Amino acid sequence: MSYSWSLMGPIAITLLATTVLRRPGSRRFKWIQALVAVNFVAVFFVIFHGIEAGSWRAIFIATTNFIALTSAWDSIYWLKEHPSIAPGRYYLWWSLFWGALIVVSLSQNLALSWLALEFSTLSSAALIVEMSDRHSLEAAWKYMVIASVGLILGLIGIVFVYASLRYQGLSWSTLDYGNLHAQYSNIAPTVRELATIFIVTGFGTKAGLVPFHTWLPDAHSEAPSPVSGLLSGILLGLSLFTVARFINAVPAVAGSVISGSELLMIFGSISVVIGSLALLVQHDLKRLLAYSSIEQVGIMAVALGVGSRVALDAALAQFVFHALIKSTLFYSAGHLTVGYGTKRIDGITDLIARSRFQSFLWAAGILALAGLPPLGLAYSEWLIISQLWIHHAYGVVLLICGGLTLTFAALTHHLIRTLWDSSHLGSEYRTSPQGAI
Repeated sequence: MSYSWSLMGPIAITLLATTVLRRPGSRRFKWIQALVAVNFVAVFFVIFHGIEAGSWRAIFIATTNFIALTSAWDSIYWLKEHPSIAPGRYYLWWSLFWGALIVVSLSQNLALSWLALEFSTLSSAALIVEMSDRHSLEAAWKYMVIASVGLILGLIGIVFVYASLRYQGLSWSTLDYGNLHAQYSNIAPTVRELATIFIVTGFGTKAGLVPFHTWLPDAHSEAPSPVSGLLSGILLGLSLFTVARFINAVPAVAGSVISGSELLMIFGSISVVIGSLALLVQHDLKRLLAYSSIEQVGIMAVALGVGSRVALDAALAQFVFHALIKSTLFYSAGHLTVGYGTKRIDGITDLIARSRFQSFLWAAGILALAGLPPLGLAYSEWLIISQLWIHHAYGVVLLICGGLTLTFAALTHHLIRTLWDSSHLGSEYRTSPQGAI
């Protein structure tokens, strides 16, 4: 059964945002939530058999729609906390961003994936601009420039592949993953290697792999929190899996200097190390979560680089677990920064005394993100490490284990500070009405 039904939700929200929500004084946020909920249930039943069969597309669509559902719910409260944001414009860009993510999930064509990712840059950057301050404008500009340059590199690789197969006369369908896999041997070895390098680095920029990650901490920390959940939880993973689908469709040339899988292993390992080290020195709550995303994407990239069936399943599980955990933490971080009136970690303390529910949610999310057993990420990360060991990638095992150890130490340190430590705060802050959650 076609999965195209999953596009009906974003289309409906887009139409609603351009009509009802643009009327002065309109605050019908719950209409959006209800539509997204109905869409999620309907699409889930349509794709359920695909999920059971382990279809990547079905799992991508289900995860994307679920995170969109939670993002829509959180948007209700986030917009109440930010009354200066126009709901019609916000939901217009939000629904277009969601739609772009669904197209990436649905796509069986490399060029269509590229177009959808490029459009996701424009729509999500517009949402960052909605914050209307100097930092958000700078972050949006940086995001658009760096991500677009990366995608241009990816486009060069796509052009190389298309030019090699243009004799088929299939036009757009030339770049279908199935056709690429059937015809990859007809691509000249040198062209195949160059195309792979351009596509891995280009799409890797959008995925936030180091050293192409410089846009990510700013964009994710300045975006509206419901949008940060989609950016970090869904967009990064879909960009990375687009690379993996190309690598699976167009295998490396025998005896090549470096393959796409090796590039993913290299960039992924560096991302884990840099991301985990950066966690130790962060002072901004949302930037902490953003650098954690770099580390998590690096782990997924390493698993995709291994390429075995178990490693691919582990990478997919890592994507799903990370999406659920990281989106929840970004939503929570957004409300915490409003309640405390600051993004600085050293200004967000005594949470356990202020709100038991919020402290439980925050602690559970941070511990899950840190990889505490038996929570989900501990399972998928163990599978990935075991696959690295089986494939004799002992150096990468050391890097990943070291990075995960640093991540656990950094996240638990920051968690303890937010839950209990308030000794350095002045009485004027502790009694401030902004401190209420």
